[in-house]
Amino acid sequence: MFQRFLFGLIVLMVPGMVYCQTQQLTLPDALDIALEHNLTVSNVRLHQTSVSKNVDALRTKRYPVLSVSGGTSKNLESQNYTFEKGVWGNYPTVGDIPSKDITIESANDFTGMAMLSAVLPLSQQYSIDLNIKQGTVKYDIAGEQLRLAKQDIARAVKQQYFGIIQAHNDLDVTMESILFYKSLQKLVTNYVAQQTAFKYELLEVNSKLAQRQLNAQSERNRLATRKEQLNNLLGRDINMDFNVTKLPTLQGVSTDVDEAIARALKLRPDIRMSKLNIKDAKLGYDIKKADYIPIIDLSMGYSRFYNYDLIPDTESYVGLRVKWEFFDWGRKKNLLASENSKIRQADNKAIETKNKAEIDVKKCLRQLNESEQSVVVAELSRAAAKDKLQVLMNQYKQQAILLQKVLDAETGFKRANNKYSSAILSVWESQAKLEKALGEI
Repeated sequence: MFQRFLFGLIVLMVPGMVYCQTQQLTLPDALDIALEHNLTVSNVRLHQTSVSKNVDALRTKRYPVLSVSGGTSKNLESQNYTFEKGVWGNYPTVGDIPSKDITIESANDFTGMAMLSAVLPLSQQYSIDLNIKQGTVKYDIAGEQLRLAKQDIARAVKQQYFGIIQAHNDLDVTMESILFYKSLQKLVTNYVAQQTAFKYELLEVNSKLAQRQLNAQSERNRLATRKEQLNNLLGRDINMDFNVTKLPTLQGVSTDVDEAIARALKLRPDIRMSKLNIKDAKLGYDIKKADYIPIIDLSMGYSRFYNYDLIPDTESYVGLRVKWEFFDWGRKKNLLASENSKIRQADNKAIETKNKAEIDVKKCLRQLNESEQSVVVAELSRAAAKDKLQVLMNQYKQQAILLQKVLDAETGFKRANNKYSSAILSVWESQAKLEKALGEI
């Protein structure tokens, strides 16, 4: 009976244990999550949606403006109008006009009016079309801003991801050092008991061990902070635990300078934005120039009056309205000059952006080459430091050298290990910078 109960309990616990396993977060998964849920990217995406709605609103200006209006009123005081006999003249064949005294009294009830009108812009269609085109350009600019925001977030995610791997590597090196010092502690303790080593040497080993244990705690804290920062970039709960995975095999990136620059000039969002800004400035100039065109509207309307006795109770009309500002004291000319300056500014900015892009690509290519060479140097240094530590440790076991040489060699080996790990990750860092410089996410 007890065995069945235990088996059932295990069956119930297994799904929970599987669910509670720490998430394995790969770099591609981290990038996908960040690009979808990061708050900065979401805000830029909302801005693009806002610009799109503005363009839709501009398109509605092509159509007639339909409006309805009305009102009602009531006289607080009665008003009477009397027209005496013959006040408008006496004519031989007709006689007096009016032929007798006429009294008209104002309505004591509520009077009202309702009007329906439609106004279609005619000459403004050209200006409206220019505004729509400019709105479309602004939407494209917002799209490039979104790509730029995604690149920045992707760069930040990679940086944090690499930082977590670096923190793990540093912790592994420190834990390896702790194991070494624990083994050395036992050896020196025996030597002290045999009176072949001094007590201060054991105290120094204990001090080194305690320092490494403190370093391990610091590295754990740094690792926890980096995980929280990465969770924040991913737009999720900062306390969510996860483990990073080994980085995939490095994919070769073209190191041909001319090819890389051509790729950057084609893909980089800032380059594309600079071209769109020129187009936007030119459209702004054309819009201001269109202000010289007279305003011509086609208008139609229908109105109805209630409780009015002096005039017809309905009215309908169709007509053209023309408005031309023939003299503006130089306002339009100055506005055109201002827009022309914006075009020149956009041209200069585009040249500057292109130059910065070329410098950025060349710099990243140099850094990548330097990082790859640093790995070779760091690997040789690590191998030399490891072999030196082994040799000196064997000599110390034979009591052929002083303990201090072993301690110095261990410190050098730990430093070489850290440098090798940093060199490996520097290649990934350099490649990530190059990808961003090329306009890739």
